[in-house]
Order: sequence, then structure tokens, then C-alpha cells
Amino acid sequence: MGIISVPKKVYIATVSAEGDTPLNAFDNCLVKAGLGNVSLIKVTSVLPPKIKILEKPPKYPPGSNVPSIYAYTISSEPGSIISAAVALAPTENLTLVAEHTAIGKEEKQVQEEVIEIVKEMARSRNLKIENIIVKSVAHKVEKVGCALVVVAQM
Repeated sequence: MGIISVPKKVYIATVSAEGDTPLNAFDNCLVKAGLGNVSLIKVTSVLPPKIKILEKPPKYPPGSNVPSIYAYTISSEPGSIISAAVALAPTENLTLVAEHTAIGKEEKQVQEEVIEIVKEMARSRNLKIENIIVKSVAHKVEKVGCALVVVAQM
């Protein structure tokens, strides 16, 4: 089966941006994250154990299809707060990933919620979490805002 791949590294981005339309706000987040010239392919939230986390976006060839765990929220209500968070929970056998977004919730609350989500994922699999890495972003909407978390695989 040639389609099965096992990532060795991931790049985590938590960004927010404004745009004239919802699509432009989302696209501006991708550009800001360093992923504006690739196509994200949404995958579910499990990675191999001991995955390496990159600090900077990889140099993907333009137009690459990149398997990614991501979530985003968009609002066109000026003054509203939008937040997004991602939690990575390494275990002995695999790394669990939870992504979560909200409108009208502060960043800290979304962080707490995503931690609970990843803990429940571990409980349902009878896995012991070694540690939890949380990254998040919050944004106060001016016109059309987007908050995005993405875990791009390599």
C-alpha cells in the first residue's frame, strides 16, 4: 500500500488574521503560518510516538498536498473574541492530538477545554500521557477574523 505514510516531524502553527471575506481571513492565516503555498489535507488526530516538533515551517514544494490536523473558526462580528487551541499528548505508543476552537471564549478557557479533550482521548485508549504540549491563539475581530491551529506533517 503506497498511500500509507508515517510522519517523522510536525510543524505546529497557531495564528490569527483578518480578511475582507471568511475565505480571505482563512487564507491570510495560512500565509501567516508559512503554509500559504500548499494544500492542507485534513487528517484525524493521531501521530506516531516520539514525533519531532519543528520550530519553523518546512520548505514544502509549492502546491504540495500536506496531511494536517487543523481547526479554525471565523467570525464577522466586530469586537468578538475567537480562539483556537491544539494539544499534543505523547504516550508510549503514539501521540494524541486534540484541536478545538470557540467564538466568545477567552484563550485560557479554550486551552483548558482542549487539555480535557486530549485527556479523554487517552482514557478511551487506556494510554498514559507523558506530558501535554498546548499552543493557542485568540483574536479580537475587526472585520472578518480567523483563528487557526494546524499541525502539518512531514
